[in-house]
Amino acid sequence: MSGRSTRRRLLKLSGVTLVSGVAGCLRGEVGAGDPDLGDPKPYVEVTFSSGRDDEHADPAVAHLVDGGTVEWVADGGKREHAVAAYHPSTHGDQRRIPDGTEPWESADLTDGESFDRVFDEEGVFDYVCRPHEADGAVGSIVVGWPEPDEEPGLEPPSDSYPAAAAEAIERRNERVRDVLEEVHE
Repeated sequence: MSGRSTRRRLLKLSGVTLVSGVAGCLRGEVGAGDPDLGDPKPYVEVTFSSGRDDEHADPAVAHLVDGGTVEWVADGGKREHAVAAYHPSTHGDQRRIPDGTEPWESADLTDGESFDRVFDEEGVFDYVCRPHEADGAVGSIVVGWPEPDEEPGLEPPSDSYPAAAAEAIERRNERVRDVLEEVHE
């Protein structure tokens, strides 16, 4: 990456962070009751593990600025993890990412290995740890402050998903929708 591209990216992230911070001051304590939402970050590390309190992705919801990065890290001993967007071409029968965005998937990740992705478009992006979907290993990424009624990632989950995954998606939907509706009142 050239120095010019790096400077542009840094300026873009700085501007988005400044705008997000000012908007947060105007809105007050958006998402005050949720430690993962309301304060978009330029980088979030998500750890896949055997789970804490039935969460297999920690944090289960990541809030990014436009152009932010998520890095998924496997922390499960001998267990393999593999992240994929909920999208018919990568996993499942339902598009749970914004229209017009490309789905993603990682190779199998073992303990300490990671996979990262830059999110350049506002929206809600749902993903799954493919080997552990039946255990409810799903997560959500919120980029910016999208209008909740326009997000495929906030639709009810497909009937084809395992029960634990569908329940986890519905919990995430509720958390994310509550904060986004607060912003768009």
